[in-house]
Amino acid sequence: MAMIGRERYLSIRAKFIILFIFLILTAFMIIGTSTYVKYSAYTDKSSKESALQLVDQMRITMDRYVKELERITLAPLYDENVLQILNRHIGSRQQSVYLATDEELKMNLFISSLAFDRSEVESIMFFANDGSIFSNLDNSVKKSWDPSTNEWMEAVRRANGALAILPPQPAEYYVGQSVAGLSLARLIRQPGTNQALGFIKVDLKAHGLDQIFSSIGNHQNFMLEIINLQGEQVYSVQRGAAEQRAFPLPDGVPADGGNDAFISSSVVSDYSGLRLTGRIPIADLQKDARELIRFIAFVAIGAVVFAIALATVTSDRLVKPILHLQKKMRLVQKGSFKERAEVTTGDEIGTLTEVFNMMVGEIDRLVNEVYELGLREREAVISTLQKQMNPHFLYNTLESINMKAIEGDNWELSDIITSLGKLLRYTVDREERFVTLHDEIQFVESYLQIQSFRLGERLRTVIHIDAALQSGLVPKLILQPLVENVIEHAIGHDAVTVTITGKVADSDDLLLIVQDDGIGIGDEQAARIERLLYSPADMKREMPGGFGKVRHGFGLRNVHQRIRLLYGEPYGVCMGRPAAHGAEFQIRVPFRWGEN
Repeated sequence: MAMIGRERYLSIRAKFIILFIFLILTAFMIIGTSTYVKYSAYTDKSSKESALQLVDQMRITMDRYVKELERITLAPLYDENVLQILNRHIGSRQQSVYLATDEELKMNLFISSLAFDRSEVESIMFFANDGSIFSNLDNSVKKSWDPSTNEWMEAVRRANGALAILPPQPAEYYVGQSVAGLSLARLIRQPGTNQALGFIKVDLKAHGLDQIFSSIGNHQNFMLEIINLQGEQVYSVQRGAAEQRAFPLPDGVPADGGNDAFISSSVVSDYSGLRLTGRIPIADLQKDARELIRFIAFVAIGAVVFAIALATVTSDRLVKPILHLQKKMRLVQKGSFKERAEVTTGDEIGTLTEVFNMMVGEIDRLVNEVYELGLREREAVISTLQKQMNPHFLYNTLESINMKAIEGDNWELSDIITSLGKLLRYTVDREERFVTLHDEIQFVESYLQIQSFRLGERLRTVIHIDAALQSGLVPKLILQPLVENVIEHAIGHDAVTVTITGKVADSDDLLLIVQDDGIGIGDEQAARIERLLYSPADMKREMPGGFGKVRHGFGLRNVHQRIRLLYGEPYGVCMGRPAAHGAEFQIRVPFRWGEN
């Protein structure tokens, strides 16, 4: 009560302003949040696509560059002088080797032609089998090589003549230098004999690949890593304020992006087998998006402030007509239908006031005239419908149809119509809950006669009920649902025989058995039917396959529950023993004679 009392101190104008502000803020929050989420998702998708396109562009550039360098490693195979010189040095490795002046001259000219206009190439060298080295660098490269300090040769030898891309590694064959940059090497074999003649190795400068990637992308911060087929890092670069090289990817960060601060993309070259992994800070990709969101937020805040000010200024003009209308509505609520509100505005509130006046006038007229006439008309319509649905009207209609069938000598149709009339009389006219077993059997026979008209020879019926049992009382409509289940679920392409048997069980109970020789019931389906029958819950859902569904109040569970409510345990419906073909259901009720 205290809260209600405090609310009364708030004027409608104050409530209107509060509500107006709340609605505006809610709308802006919903619109702003949905816009931000949608735009962020779009930006994230666009950023990932941009990163992938950038890395793929680098992959294309890298493939083109590797193809150009690969031609250098293939050139010796087409030069007879080079092959002859290498054949002269095909012997076993020696501690010191002699290089003829003409051999060095020819090799230097050949290597110089390959390295011409290749500023990123540090050196091109041939490693002969006898330990000699041919290079275009006279003073910077040693004249012989040692296998113990050139472990890269094993990886090139395993490539078996294919191009091998090697990571930066110590280079013993340089004078005064210890580390070579990215290298491409190949095992040279004699064409025709396939005999190994030595190795060709192209060493790139430490910054050799920087110039080919420098023009790709316009991101201030970008990191790239290249991995060869052996999982070795052959090149890495970080573009940013610090310009750090040989950056390592953080441990545990997958190539497809596992760090919230970066978007990572990875592609593998089908040509060279190199894996290129690029990482771009999300902040760089979403810089424009953040600026746009800040601008939208600024506009939204300004719009909210303006709307609040406008709501405060115009609240009086809006509230006064509402208060006047509220006063008139309270009078009408008390039963004064002659009251009318004054229309003072031409906006929606004025229209609402006019509609209110029209509504009150219409209510006043309906109370005096239309309402009472409408009730009488409705009663007349209901009475007419009831007369049309009178059972005698249905019986007379069926009788007329039956007479037409007899006049046309259509006796089969006449029998069906007669059976349908019996069904209607049994279910509509008779309101008793208990009937004799004889009447229940006759009802089932009429139902089977109608179904036989539809199914023909596919449905056969055998009924074994002793005449002494037919005067016993049973609940109405307990056999037909079981027979209907047989027709709905047991009949396939072959004919099915429905057998109805009645006998006395345990001296005091009547046992009715419905059997068929149809398609049968599996163990799993039988278990589900038993759960449907005996579960205490109100199971109205259908079982898989539709067996035992409850329709219009009938079905196995319906019959079982009615018998349980009438007689209690152990009476009701149960399944008989399972068989390979067909099914069996039993109904157990107390045996009572008609006179009792």
